[in-house]
Amino acid sequence: MAIKHASGLSTRDEILRLTVEAIDGAGEGGVHVSEIAKASNVAVTSLYHFFDSREGLIEAAQASRFAREFTTNANAFSEEVAKCTNKEEFRALMRQSLPSFFGPDGTRRRADRVNVLGATYNRPSLTAAVSDRIIEAIIELSKPLHIAQNNGWIRQDLNIENLASWYVSTITSYAIVELTPATQEFSWVSTFAEAADNLLFGEK
Repeated sequence: MAIKHASGLSTRDEILRLTVEAIDGAGEGGVHVSEIAKASNVAVTSLYHFFDSREGLIEAAQASRFAREFTTNANAFSEEVAKCTNKEEFRALMRQSLPSFFGPDGTRRRADRVNVLGATYNRPSLTAAVSDRIIEAIIELSKPLHIAQNNGWIRQDLNIENLASWYVSTITSYAIVELTPATQEFSWVSTFAEAADNLLFGEK
C-alpha cells in the first residue's frame, strides 16, 4: 500500500508538493533535494526513484505549477453544467462563470503560469512536460462544453477543443493585463465575456 503523508498525498505527490512550494517561495534555486527528501521522510535515493534527477523533479513541479487549478475549475464547471436543464440555464451559467474565472483570487496563479512558460526557454523536456499538461487541461475543459453542444445549447459548428484552447490561452495571457494596471480600466473581462457569449450562441 502506498504511504500517505499528513497532507493525505502519496510519497511522490508529497515530494512534488514540497518542490512546488520551494519554487513558489524562492524560484528553482530554492529546490534543495536533500531538504525535500528529509521533509518527505524519504532518502535522496528514494526521491530519485520517483524523479530521475533534480532537473526531472523541477520539470514535474513546474508543469504542475502551470496546470494547477485548471482541472479543479473544469470539474467544478462540469458539476454546474450537469445541473442545467436547458439552453437558458446554461447561458446564464456561462455569463456568471466567465468573469469569476478572471477574479483577483487567481492573479498569483496566472503569474505563475507566465513564469513557467518563461522557464521553458531552451529546455525541451520542460517544454514537453508543460505541453502535456496543457493538452490535459484542454481535454478536461472540453468535456462540459461537449455536453452543452450535444444538448444543442451551443453552436453545433464549434470545434470544442479549439474553444478550450482559446480559453486556456486567454486566461493565461490575462496576466499581462494584470501586470499593467493602466489596462485594467478597459473592462477587458467584460469584453471577453461578451465575445465568448457571441461565439457560443451566435446571437444576442
